[in-house]
Amino acid sequence: LNFNGILSFQLQHSPRWPHRCYRCTISSIGSNDNANSFDDVTITSSATTTATILPVPVIDDESYPNILPPNPTGIIFDMDGTLIKHAIDFADMRRRIYSVADSDPIGQTFLERDCVLALATKLSPGGVERCNVIFSDIEKKAREDMELMEGGVELLRLLGEMGLRKAVLTRNLERNVEFMSDMYVNGMTLDSSSASVGVDGDGVEGHFTEPIFHPIVARDTKSHPTNEQPITAKPHPDGILHICHVWGCDPADVIMVGDSANDDMTAANRAGCGGTVLLTQAGGKQLDTDSGYGVGDSKEDVLERTPSLRVESLGELQLCIEALLKESTKEVK
Repeated sequence: LNFNGILSFQLQHSPRWPHRCYRCTISSIGSNDNANSFDDVTITSSATTTATILPVPVIDDESYPNILPPNPTGIIFDMDGTLIKHAIDFADMRRRIYSVADSDPIGQTFLERDCVLALATKLSPGGVERCNVIFSDIEKKAREDMELMEGGVELLRLLGEMGLRKAVLTRNLERNVEFMSDMYVNGMTLDSSSASVGVDGDGVEGHFTEPIFHPIVARDTKSHPTNEQPITAKPHPDGILHICHVWGCDPADVIMVGDSANDDMTAANRAGCGGTVLLTQAGGKQLDTDSGYGVGDSKEDVLERTPSLRVESLGELQLCIEALLKESTKEVK
């Protein structure tokens, strides 16, 4: 028996894959193979089997929810741990900031040790200054050690070719996002095939006519130059709503990608994003990216932190986006 075909099936027992299926292309199954079995996780065969397994969102099955918007306007990316590799020790950051609060005359008057960014603003002028020095020291080292996430250049190239917008929403600083953006420009320019890809695929002669990411919303970004305070950081939805305002679209037409369920997924679900993608480590593991604020355990709180899709790499996300856009093209035709 020689068989070439497409088999789609749902992973029903794996908590790592909510709203997920695999599309499995199988070829060259041996002629004496009578032991093929297909279940939720494995493909077994007594003969040599060549199989390519691609994770794809189910879009056209009415019994299955649309997990990502079929025609997204753009994708909003978190920065640290998503577009760049983890370089910040959040546990050490919490320890250092909490230590300042413990010795601060104002910090000693309250017991809450919540989000380090919020906590730092509540201290005495001297405490605020000490915290800012700590933040600057940590972020300076992270900038020096900054590495692009594997698959990032290829993913951004695809999005540029498809005309999808790209933005960054981070609790980092604007200058560090710009530093990262320059690294991506250099990485994409090194590849001649990406030399003409701008924010809408309209660069020329190896130069980018527009920023790769627009807009950038960091913890020091103001929605308008006349505003005194910056946009409220994640997990508040304000940054996402601001990006959608700039893009002129509804949050339902936007996908949010990040590595923190507490920050990224919560902000996206509160804003009403059409798709939320959690980037994890191998095996679904999540690193410590907690800035210190408390999270609830009610059903509503858990739902806010729940993504519509989990992936373990940006390359895996690219496969999902490609499948999504391919299905959307079929529907248009």
